[in-house]
Amino acid sequence: MTRIEFEADVFSPHGLTLLVDGSAQSHLDLDDPTHLFFEYLRRVGHVVDAIALPGAPIAVLHLGGGALTLPRYVDATRPGSIQIVVDHDAELIEVVRAKAPWPASGIEVRIVDAELAVRDSAARGEHFDVVVIDVYTHLDAPAFVDDPSFLAACLGLLREGGVVVVNIADAAGLARLRTSARAFARAVPGAELLAVGDAHVLDGGEEGNTVLVATSGTLPEAIALRLDAGGPFPVTVLAGAKLDFALWGAC
Repeated sequence: MTRIEFEADVFSPHGLTLLVDGSAQSHLDLDDPTHLFFEYLRRVGHVVDAIALPGAPIAVLHLGGGALTLPRYVDATRPGSIQIVVDHDAELIEVVRAKAPWPASGIEVRIVDAELAVRDSAARGEHFDVVVIDVYTHLDAPAFVDDPSFLAACLGLLREGGVVVVNIADAAGLARLRTSARAFARAVPGAELLAVGDAHVLDGGEEGNTVLVATSGTLPEAIALRLDAGGPFPVTVLAGAKLDFALWGAC
């Protein structure tokens, strides 16, 4: 039986950490939804900040719900946004609903597998400014998140100028980041990619999280600028030839 619980955060007076079988899955601040405690999620938040003019409503598909930390952030910083949150774990969502309910309007939660949810959104004709892929069981991501056909379907849901954002938990050496980058290239040849993370993670020396941003068009310049300026530091932002060199070396 899965153990799902919230634990008070010792670092902030109103913070809560969502634990699943003892592993931290999400963090949220009930008094300040704009407080993104996990570094990788702050970087995803920076992408959201840069995808449109400040305060403008956007449409976001969140694959992976957790404690709905990012949807709460979008709701607070971009009122009127349309958000769909997908999670296959009905029990987890009910615990979150009971212990830390989210805003009643603007956030729709669908209890369904992420692969099926993407197909359903395509069938409904739904399109988004941002598709966030943050799907894990404990520390492992399901195989389909690196399936080119799945990633092509995610890219196909984007509005003009939109991006897919993937949270990648990696061991030293960047094996998962390479796998995901290769899968995007196979999904849509010519897709533009950007990777951001702690400098010591992106040089391959340490384990940690990186965020991969992808689009089948042209990456908005504002995204790289916001990520570089926003940290958390030390931050590395790689795109184009610099990303290729970091992943594959000299050719």
